Amino acid sequence: MARCLALALIAFLAPPPSLVMATTYDLNWEAGVDYTAWVAQNTFFAGDVLNFHYDISLHNIIIATDGDAFDQCIMKPNLGRYSSGDEALTLDEAGNYYFMCGYDCKSNGMKMLVPVN
Repeated sequence: MARCLALALIAFLAPPPSLVMATTYDLNWEAGVDYTAWVAQNTFFAGDVLNFHYDISLHNIIIATDGDAFDQCIMKPNLGRYSSGDEALTLDEAGNYYFMCGYDCKSNGMKMLVPVN
């Protein structure tokens, strides 16, 4: 009985998903950054936004189709290719997002796996 009351209280106190505010993260997309460490410092949820800022003469953003393509830096096919220098990419749903630089993925390991809750 006490467990049921505790669960009911938790459900009552938790805000409905529509009231949870999305977080926007600004990210300088460049070689030499430990993106694994940056991701580990944050918790991402569906609806959050990643604002990528980068030099278009050096970098772009490719969204890999899956973990295997990400691990091997396979650029085609992909789920999106961006090259404006400023991208606001919304993490629409829970799952893994695989971001890579088409210029520096293989040579410098410039890629980032973002798990979204």
